[in-house]
Amino acid sequence: MKSLVLAILTAFIVSGCASALNIQNAENHAQAGYVAQSRGDWQNSMRQFAQAVVNADLGDADSQGKSVVNYEYGRSLGVLCKYEDAEKYLLRSKELKEQLGQSPYLALYELGLLNETQGKYTAAAIYFAQLISEMKKEGLQSRYPLGVADAYERYATALEKTGKTAEASIQHKEASAIRSANPDAKPFGALTPYGTQCANS
Repeated sequence: MKSLVLAILTAFIVSGCASALNIQNAENHAQAGYVAQSRGDWQNSMRQFAQAVVNADLGDADSQGKSVVNYEYGRSLGVLCKYEDAEKYLLRSKELKEQLGQSPYLALYELGLLNETQGKYTAAAIYFAQLISEMKKEGLQSRYPLGVADAYERYATALEKTGKTAEASIQHKEASAIRSANPDAKPFGALTPYGTQCANS
């Protein structure tokens, strides 16, 4: 009986059915994770995206899909103050984007915010510097001027915290110039509330 079950399982995997099932499971868990986020339930979001990551890997999902679920899992972990793991998965999302030849600016933004929340300003400054470089390459200032201005402001603050006041002043001026040039720009969205649900972790 055991050998028969093993043979059926092997045939199932070889046929590709297991991969298709894993991909579907990853999508279902991801959707549930987004619903949990919209309700402010980051604990459930973390659980759902953890399953999405596992299933995406087991199903050998494409790099784009893996990047997304790793990104969201990292964010969820960070809200619950699981900072080390959060950085690990955000970095994985960044690397997958780079492998695709795509800009990892979203992951860089989150990595900067994550380190800023922890008071790790040297690391935050490094990520924000990389982020600004990516934003320039992608021409994001015309599409998301307030998001770009925010990145400059956060970079400036991180530099100030590490004693680099002259360089910080330059970044503050850049942020002010962008805001002045775009007085009617709409807010770019809510920031990930890192470190706000530590008691739930």
